[in-house]
Amino acid sequence: MPGKRFVVCLSLLIGASIASAYEPDVTQQRDETVAGASDRLIPDGSASVRGRCMRCLAEFGRYPSSEPASEWQIQLEDKKYVLSSWRLVNPKSDVDARQVDVLRFEVSRQFAEVVYDIWANNILEARYTRHAPSGADAVSYRFRTHLKGVGWPSARTGVANKDLPPKWLVDTGEEILTLARAKSPKETPVLAKLQAARKRLNEYYHPPPRTQ
Repeated sequence: MPGKRFVVCLSLLIGASIASAYEPDVTQQRDETVAGASDRLIPDGSASVRGRCMRCLAEFGRYPSSEPASEWQIQLEDKKYVLSSWRLVNPKSDVDARQVDVLRFEVSRQFAEVVYDIWANNILEARYTRHAPSGADAVSYRFRTHLKGVGWPSARTGVANKDLPPKWLVDTGEEILTLARAKSPKETPVLAKLQAARKRLNEYYHPPPRTQ
């Protein structure tokens, strides 16, 4: 009897998973969006070749609709980790885009490791979503990394106002941008915030097993 109960339960579970599969409307008459907010970044197939570098660990961009964009990048240069930042004029044009007010300074390997870990893992978690946007996005954000042998995985998000991973990632990107533009940058307090953000994100996507 216990064996039969197990088979019945397994069959119910399989049936439930099949029944819950998404079935799009082949006539394309139905609105396929769902309420709520996505808890992941969205894959960004439009990542341009502008600014690519073979040894870039992480890149972040904030793109307002009515003012110059801001970007930062962590790059490995001659065994040193360099955080660069700038304002970007004409960000939608690979030809006319210009970096202005460029700032650069060296960060520790530990700092670079934590940022690379956050960016690589969360960009790889990106997926397309049916969640409806919450409104016209006044600002968009892009995240990009380089994985040797893989390429330049890129992901994006729009309005990040829900307490979910996209907002946590935007907040992290903005924290690093503030550091990158500071006149007297102090890495240590930002590193502590990054470590906390990494822990929070890891526990969200990979929660520890519950103890019995």
